Amino acid sequence: MICPKCGRKYEDDMPQCLWCDAPNPKRNKETEEVYESSEFSETAESEDDGKPRKGTLIFWMSIILGEAGVHCFMSGRSLRGWLYFIFGGVAFSFWVGVLSPFEIYFPVAVHFIMYFTSIAVSVLTYIDAWKIAHGKYTNTKKGFNYTGAKWMTVITILSIVFSAAYTSISFVGHAKSGFLNIESYNKDLREKSIKEKSKSDSESIAAVIETYILKQEQFFKSENKLGRFKEIGFADTTASMYFQIQDLGAGIGVTYKSMFGCSRNSTWLYTTSIQDGKLTWYTSAPQDENCKEAFPKLYILTPNSECVNQE
Repeated sequence: MICPKCGRKYEDDMPQCLWCDAPNPKRNKETEEVYESSEFSETAESEDDGKPRKGTLIFWMSIILGEAGVHCFMSGRSLRGWLYFIFGGVAFSFWVGVLSPFEIYFPVAVHFIMYFTSIAVSVLTYIDAWKIAHGKYTNTKKGFNYTGAKWMTVITILSIVFSAAYTSISFVGHAKSGFLNIESYNKDLREKSIKEKSKSDSESIAAVIETYILKQEQFFKSENKLGRFKEIGFADTTASMYFQIQDLGAGIGVTYKSMFGCSRNSTWLYTTSIQDGKLTWYTSAPQDENCKEAFPKLYILTPNSECVNQE
């Protein structure tokens, strides 16, 4: 490069002359061109960002994953997205599922609060979906609106109706079970509830066993042999979630399926044998004192039957 001021030569990429400090006109021209090009690019990008964008994807995210705040993250509303995620119940449900196997439970008050905050987040989510459907939802980060469509409005209305019906049914169910069914959220209360229900079931089971013994004895008197449930006309009318009944052929078995108050899979066997032309009954029962205390009636047979406890 030849300096226009002093006429001396210097490198083309130098910002100014080494001898007289005159600015390099060629370099300054390139800098101006780069700056103008950059400014034009930013202006074009800014203008492009202001144009509406298709809202199909973000609409479906608000309908399907709205309570997780996905559509908020997509539209630049990160804080709102995290609030939806936390108070919409997604994070809470995750931790409940993770901690429950370890017998770790949240306080009842937390469940109570989360129940209503999740409803509030659902309402806000449908408001967002409605705005998207009508083209009034803005990407706060880039400044453009999402275009809506009539079918989005229809989907939003149907979703609101379905969600309202489900919430109403759920609320009625919670109210009938003592509101929020607190036993299921508190370990001690849940254990107490299961013990009470299983004890009540055991009394019904004891009555069923007595009915079985009576049916088997009547069948033996008429047929001189032992029969299975169907042969002797015995029907298991119990509908217990804590006990399971088995047909042993020459007897009946009862197995405890829970773990509160008595060991899981504890089994009572009521069997019979023919001795001197009549039936003699035997009981093989768990010797766990907790089981005896929890289900005393399962250790008692009818007065006219012989009971032998077997280890």
